[in-house]
Amino acid sequence: MPQPITEAELEALLARAGLSLSPAQRAGILPALPDLAAMQALIRTPLPEAEAEPATTFAAEAGR
Repeated sequence: MPQPITEAELEALLARAGLSLSPAQRAGILPALPDLAAMQALIRTPLPEAEAEPATTFAAEAGR
C-alpha cells in the first residue's frame, strides 16, 4: 500500500492542479486519500487475458 500523503504534499498536488480549496475541503480530502489509493491500485491491475474472458457466441439466421 502506498505511503500516506502529508498535508504539505496534498497542498503541492492541489497547487499543481490549479485547485484552490477551503481549509474545510482540504481537511475532508486528507482522510479519504488512503481509500482512494487502494481503489487506484485495483484499477491499475493488469486486465485479464482474452482467454480468461467468457466466450460469447452469435449465430445469425441465413438471409437476414
